[in-house]
Amino acid sequence: MNNQNNPNSDSVPFDIEKVGAELIAKRKMIQKKQKRTRIYLRGSSLVFIAVGWQIYGLHSMAILFSPLTKVFYDTYELFFTRQLGEAILVSLQTFGFGLIVGSTIGIFLGMMLGLFKNFDALAGVYIFALYSTPMVALVPLLTIWFGFGTAAQYLITTLFVVFPMTISVYNGVKHVDKGLLEVGESFCATRVQSWRHIVLPSAVPFIVTGLSQGVAMGMVGMFIAEISTQLSGLGSALTAQANAYHTARVLGIILIIMFMGVTFRTIMRMLERKVAPWFSQS
Repeated sequence: MNNQNNPNSDSVPFDIEKVGAELIAKRKMIQKKQKRTRIYLRGSSLVFIAVGWQIYGLHSMAILFSPLTKVFYDTYELFFTRQLGEAILVSLQTFGFGLIVGSTIGIFLGMMLGLFKNFDALAGVYIFALYSTPMVALVPLLTIWFGFGTAAQYLITTLFVVFPMTISVYNGVKHVDKGLLEVGESFCATRVQSWRHIVLPSAVPFIVTGLSQGVAMGMVGMFIAEISTQLSGLGSALTAQANAYHTARVLGIILIIMFMGVTFRTIMRMLERKVAPWFSQS
């Protein structure tokens, strides 16, 4: 029987572009739903913590804990009457210097360790030894050597950033696909060209990850440096309020520090999704 005379034998054309568009639309819908769910969960947890904080604070001794409303009010008052804004700017300056200088040094050391085996043999053991040493243990020695001024604060903050950045970049260089390097050699690429076009792009996700770690460690280093040296910035403000037993103000300053850390971390996540979307995790 001729299939052309059979209406049931007519084949339905397969539109691959239409199917692809439908799959993309469905994926975007799922992603939006997941994003709304995450926002709802975070918002709900924030409300739950705020309400719990307020209730617990109302039934606690003022010297031990304070309700959230009093924390906000006292922090607002401290900001405009006790120059808390100036303290925040001083801390940001210390943190920014440590992050920029520490990241630059860390990228350089990580690339050197990963690319040059002789440099790794010469300096690697000392860098890994310092990385394994809690930086807090070195702070008293650094204050003896460099005093209690701004230079010591910058140095301490920088050291807190350098080593996580170095190790992250080092791991990135070590995990470069050897096949890509062999392809570059087959096309007669020089060593500098291989570093520029293969090694460095492959290490970019690890550099961004190192920056994220550097932000967290830089915040810790900034705070320790301010408390351990000349007492400036948020470290000075926190110590002064703690010595005066102003618990609400102490909690407010801690919230400011937490907000700064979350903000910088969010910026790093956005940067990671921008430069290495295949590597970032939602």
